[in-house]
Amino acid sequence: MSRLIALFFLIGLLGCGPGKPALTEISGTITFKGEPIPAGDISFTPDVSISNGELRMYMVKDGKFNSEETPESGLLPGKYKVRVNGYDGVQIPNFYSGKQIFNAVEMEMEIAPGEKVAKDVVIPESAGQNVRHIPTADF
Repeated sequence: MSRLIALFFLIGLLGCGPGKPALTEISGTITFKGEPIPAGDISFTPDVSISNGELRMYMVKDGKFNSEETPESGLLPGKYKVRVNGYDGVQIPNFYSGKQIFNAVEMEMEIAPGEKVAKDVVIPESAGQNVRHIPTADF
């Protein structure tokens, strides 16, 4: 009987390990030439030498993104490499978001611990020069 009690005690301890760290919800706006971008995406790649977060990508609609729109997709606090793509929002064959309106912009961002963080991103006008539009392709 005492072995059975010890077994149940050990099984109970297995479920008492460290839980998942709290995620920080992030939202914000992305503007280009003073206007919200019609469509796009923003990705957060963790600096793996410092933190152990996961890559996250959020869709941008009318200049806004919000991690709360996707369950369990906030960010762990830490440093991230951020990449923003912007599109005109006019669907063309094979490209739902339309044509690129600026070249992808990369930056670094640090996410502090907290329940919610708001980050606004202003894309420099120089990113709109020599845009490499993605050609359409037939599949």
